[in-house]
Amino acid sequence: MKLIISSISVIILFWSINLASPNNIKDRVYQPTNTVLEKNGNNDFKGVWINEDDKTRGISKCQISFKNNSIVVQMWATCHPQDCDWGEKVSNEVKKESNKFELIWDHKFAESAITYEIIEGKLKLTNKRRYKDNSGREDFTVIEYFTKK
Repeated sequence: MKLIISSISVIILFWSINLASPNNIKDRVYQPTNTVLEKNGNNDFKGVWINEDDKTRGISKCQISFKNNSIVVQMWATCHPQDCDWGEKVSNEVKKESNKFELIWDHKFAESAITYEIIEGKLKLTNKRRYKDNSGREDFTVIEYFTKK
């Protein structure tokens, strides 16, 4: 009887050690690290991007980085005398080896749903602008290309 109880105790001990093992990730929630984000192909987004059209009346510069397991985007648009800082937005939707993600920028008078996509080493921004201020301006979509600085 003591042998059976000892055997059962040993089996339970090894079973509980295996469940607590860091190698047993089956039931853990996956949280990618910044290094994992970069390894998964999203590293192509990282950097400062300048609009190829130096006479743009839209977005002039875009900076993309990684922070707290997310992609962080800061944007600037053409203004005078200097460009307007749109601030930062965070994308928590990280898909493995994805070359595309989307952010919504709300400027109170208008909303821009912007898709960020890497195509042949360039950043393609598709900006779908919707006006919310009852000004009568028509909504529009513009596509702009950026090169890494």
